[in-house]
Amino acid sequence: MKALIFDLDDTLYNQILPFKRAVVQFMDIPSDELELLYIAFRYRADELFEASVKGTLSMKDMHTYRMRAAFRDMGMDITNEMAYAIQEVYAYHQGHLELTTGSKELFAYCQEKGIAVGLITNGPHLHQMKKIQNLNLHRFIPKHLMLISGQVGMTKPDTGIFRLMEKRLNLNPEDICYLGDSYENDVIGAKAAGWKAIWFNHRGRSVTDHSYTPDYTVTDFKAVQTWLTEKL
Repeated sequence: MKALIFDLDDTLYNQILPFKRAVVQFMDIPSDELELLYIAFRYRADELFEASVKGTLSMKDMHTYRMRAAFRDMGMDITNEMAYAIQEVYAYHQGHLELTTGSKELFAYCQEKGIAVGLITNGPHLHQMKKIQNLNLHRFIPKHLMLISGQVGMTKPDTGIFRLMEKRLNLNPEDICYLGDSYENDVIGAKAAGWKAIWFNHRGRSVTDHSYTPDYTVTDFKAVQTWLTEKL
């Protein structure tokens, strides 16, 4: 294996923590219900992603709708004003992120073994760059190996964004592995491009589409290092 490419959201940082910290400032919700609320929130966010990218829906309207819709999915109704207020606090906490446990050790391992590292993430360019800067990922990943969908005009699981990374790495597909938490975007996208795929399924999600199978499924980064050692 010559390169390990990372997803960003809910892979290199725990995406649910900023969400939880925002919601509990406004209401008291049990932890297990917060987990389900977050899953609904992510579903609604993915549902609106293309519309926000194309500009047919303003960012404020998208942020308000996805929050209200997630609460409705859980049988709770909140006003537009509260939905946006929660979003504002959520955005604040997104500016105070922490790397996933084991990330630094995995980056160090890759450097020691001569494995190139990169990043492919879906999202608006400036929004994703703020997270990258907040996590100080430039310590580990070269700038030219950071691909943000909002900047390059392609989104996972489109194989085009994976092909662009191949060109920048100057490597063949079979020499590259992708690590991400989303089966739909990360596993399907990487496997369709002919890459290896490690599914970081730390939330214990199940899938109904079995058209592609990850090469390995892990719940922590230490297991990724073990798998890479076996492949060297």
